[in-house]
Amino acid sequence: MSGNTNNAHLWTDADVWVAASLTTPNPADANSPFGAGWTMAGLLDGDDGMPESRDEDTADYYAWGGILVRSSRKNFKLTKKFSVLEDNPTTRSLIWPGSTATQVVVPRPGPVKIAFEKRDAATGLWVRRITRNYAIVAPDGDIDENESDLSKVTLAAVIYPDTNRVLFDRQDSQAVTALAVTPATKTLAVGAVAPLVATATLADSTTRDVSADPYLTWTTSAPAKAGVAYGYTTAVAAGAATITATYQGLTASCAVTVS
Repeated sequence: MSGNTNNAHLWTDADVWVAASLTTPNPADANSPFGAGWTMAGLLDGDDGMPESRDEDTADYYAWGGILVRSSRKNFKLTKKFSVLEDNPTTRSLIWPGSTATQVVVPRPGPVKIAFEKRDAATGLWVRRITRNYAIVAPDGDIDENESDLSKVTLAAVIYPDTNRVLFDRQDSQAVTALAVTPATKTLAVGAVAPLVATATLADSTTRDVSADPYLTWTTSAPAKAGVAYGYTTAVAAGAATITATYQGLTASCAVTVS
């Protein structure tokens, strides 16, 4: 058997991001987080995945004798589906557009920017497809609510291309080859708060501050001594703790001493 196993992917995680304004800027690249104006749809049903369907009118033209001489293709339509498990402001804006916290109105879906992101933990690859123009999103099928299953709504996004027939902007990540936390050691008095910086080194040797990246997680070995949240460590009581950052399968830490 020949081939490259790194080109075969098992998508172990995925997210859908939505921007209400069509002028919301895209992230600089797949290694950059989504910025202001983008909100996450939240938990998705992984078994349902993100199926994609293509509809197109085709016609074949034959000469006498049954010889195929021409084919025509027109009216292309791309629909991408995903199933949301959370009831949050982003999902409600897609399921019940125009409704408020106190009123549910007849939905009238409008154009939104939408980004589909999938990740392969084994290879560290992240792939994003972000609508170049816009999408119209609406529920696909019935909305079922019962006592036996998680509430789930399947949404269908019809993707509208721009005038150059571009459907998506595609972003592929670079592998993160190293992760560092600075400072590597820190001494704090009880009650003090100090920032920590997590820096990722990419495959092209460039570096990026990923301290606030939503996919980076901060943990502490001893929360009773020192806590951590959003890249800031807080001294709780005298003692020691190790603050660890985890990003794309890599870890780095800072040893905190509280006096």
